[in-house]
Amino acid sequence: MAETKTPTREIWIDALKGWGMLLIVTGHVWSLSDVPVWYMWIFSFHVPLFFFAAGMTLKPGGTRFATFLRRRVQTLLVPYFFYALLGYGFYVLGYAAAQAAGITVAQFGYGLWQPFMGIFYGSVGDGLLVNSPLWFLMALFLSQSAVQALNAQTTHPVVKYAILLLCFSIAALIEEQFNPPFSLLPAMGAAVFIQLGLDFRRHDPVNQWAKGLRWMAFVVLLGLSLFSPTNGAVGLAGPTIHQPVLFLMFALAGIGMSVMLVRLASPRWQAVLAFIGQHSMGILVLHMLAIKGVKVVLSIATGTSLDTMEHSLPWGGLILTVAALLMWPAIAFIERWLSWTLGIRR
Repeated sequence: MAETKTPTREIWIDALKGWGMLLIVTGHVWSLSDVPVWYMWIFSFHVPLFFFAAGMTLKPGGTRFATFLRRRVQTLLVPYFFYALLGYGFYVLGYAAAQAAGITVAQFGYGLWQPFMGIFYGSVGDGLLVNSPLWFLMALFLSQSAVQALNAQTTHPVVKYAILLLCFSIAALIEEQFNPPFSLLPAMGAAVFIQLGLDFRRHDPVNQWAKGLRWMAFVVLLGLSLFSPTNGAVGLAGPTIHQPVLFLMFALAGIGMSVMLVRLASPRWQAVLAFIGQHSMGILVLHMLAIKGVKVVLSIATGTSLDTMEHSLPWGGLILTVAALLMWPAIAFIERWLSWTLGIRR
């Protein structure tokens, strides 16, 4: 995510991250309590896609494990704690304003202590993490570390995938029954996608495919992914996997479709998506705060309830647009003056 770009960096990988980030941000605008079918489609693969893309930048064997961990602390855990505390700061301001005005806001019903402790617990849950998308950074730290260590111990693909699929199965078996700290269950479910991304980058069979074959694969995989709502509303944050085989099948279909999409895109569209992907860390850590802030301001200004906004396509489109316009200058400022908070090494 926040990595130093090199001359050998392939633009389509950044474009894949950009496409994934667009889906992730879109998935946080509308209500998740009454999930529409198109949201089920997005959630069936958008987070696995981002773990897959993260796996493509992994280089097992290139560094000592202690060095790897030190770098991942800088690039993942420093942003996690900084923006978790920032999110909590916004929560405290809103809580104090509601108390001063004598109004009751459901989102502040957890008080001040539980959300603060949630930062150090590191998992999503009721009142645990105000800036909720940050669970991804904690899970990415654990899953990348596990895959890095696994690849250092064995090169046998059957052994690696047997271990990773066992971890995925355990996460699916106990989903929503336990909520261990540090996003452990999501990390267990995500590690197999990290490995898939790593192996795909090593071999990249699509690189040899003709354009017609890529289009055929795109259409087939898109068609298969459209059946993902049959597995219900899923996601890795919980995780909520339901049927493990269906989850994996639809996640892989969505990932494959996305790879074909960015490989088939024109150079101009690849560049646009790659630009978004190159700023994915800033978008990840800020977008939920921007979206929540815009919702509250528009609700107060217009008298429209948050529930109405979250179930309205026009309102959601407006919120998404305003949040994006606010985020870009903020991200530019942070990358220029506070780059360390995004894990960027200068």
